[in-house]
Amino acid sequence: MRTLLFQLLLPFIAILSIKKPFYGLLIYIAANIIRPEMLFWGGQQGDIIFKLSIGCTIIGYLLQKKETTIKITGCREFWLALWVYLAICASLVFAEISLHTRAWYFATEFLKLWVLVWLILGIVTNRMLLIRMQDLILGVVSLLSLWGVDQYFRGNERLEGLGGTAFGDSNGVAAFGVLFFPIALNKLLTGENRKQQAFGAVATCLILLMIIFTSSRGGLVGLVGGSLYLFLTTRKKKNMAVLVTMAVLVGIPFLTGEYKDRMSTIAIGTGEQRDYSSGSRLVMWQVGILVFKDNPFFGVGLLNFARAKDPYRNSLAGTVDPDLLDFTFREYKVGHSTYFCQLLAEGGLFLTIPYFWLILALFFKAFLAKKGVAACEGNKSLFDLLTGLKAGIFGHCLSILFIDALMMPFLVIQIVFGGQIIRIMNLKEKKTIISN
Repeated sequence: MRTLLFQLLLPFIAILSIKKPFYGLLIYIAANIIRPEMLFWGGQQGDIIFKLSIGCTIIGYLLQKKETTIKITGCREFWLALWVYLAICASLVFAEISLHTRAWYFATEFLKLWVLVWLILGIVTNRMLLIRMQDLILGVVSLLSLWGVDQYFRGNERLEGLGGTAFGDSNGVAAFGVLFFPIALNKLLTGENRKQQAFGAVATCLILLMIIFTSSRGGLVGLVGGSLYLFLTTRKKKNMAVLVTMAVLVGIPFLTGEYKDRMSTIAIGTGEQRDYSSGSRLVMWQVGILVFKDNPFFGVGLLNFARAKDPYRNSLAGTVDPDLLDFTFREYKVGHSTYFCQLLAEGGLFLTIPYFWLILALFFKAFLAKKGVAACEGNKSLFDLLTGLKAGIFGHCLSILFIDALMMPFLVIQIVFGGQIIRIMNLKEKKTIISN
């Protein structure tokens, strides 16, 4: 029955995506959040929604394309995303060891991401569409979080597999939640009306529960970091301070002893105090730096870190506990760091430069934005959205220090939306100055 209903929806999705590319874009992004394989018990019959929605959205966009004041080729995200894709391909072409069997498949996923960047820049071009898109995405994230809460009480204690094949690991689920939590919280704090504030309150609670239920230490670090960044940048600091204080006082008594014990291992000790899971990450980071030093330009190739790490075992012998070293160099162990073991080790400088450029340029452009931009009529809601979005990106970037998240698309997606917010606010400011 579920499959039949899904198939009956496909023609509607195709027509809607062609007539209204905005909603086709939303459907594609939503399908990457609540993955179709999760709806079909791991089956692949739902994957057609990706090709259908993105293909029909492209057709609809090309048929209805209108001139806008924002030129896609003038947006840095368009070119940097392309550079990231080309850098990944270069890492595979110049790799000196045999490639992972799915390396080129995942490289193609970055080409799809570049197409998605192009569509976002071409379709979401004004204040109304931008706010609507982010609200709808936040709604889908809230639904995923609600599903996660349900799964937790049904026995999935760390929400493993909640994100399907995209971010199924509990740490990936937590990092994903961290990306959107500050947006929801700032909507609760700064919503223009009670409806918006209520939406923010529900989303905040659901996403927070999802992050906590993963028992992810990296997720907790990102949650705290993103919340602190939001506190420093939101225009409702007092309200946030009161809200967070109340939440902490009410919530701490309900945290289980097992959760508190796991979080206590964030502080790395020595010997028996060091948890192998967290301790092995530190060792892997050292290996990642060694691999990068030997392959500084193009790295060892996407997904190749696990294969490239073995020769460096002897370099660390004598400096690392032998049992921890054995655990770290098990064949299946991946790097557990987007920065040290994926960007630097697998992609080298040619990949690391555009990836960090994407992240840092957003914060730099936001910093340069004049205070008058936020003061312009109609820009306050965009400024509040940007504030939450930046805090989410900051917290997410902390979380992915501890996991392999290079192939999770949502950081790049949110960066593109952030850049578009700044461009739209700047355009509105220019129009205001001209009219005056």
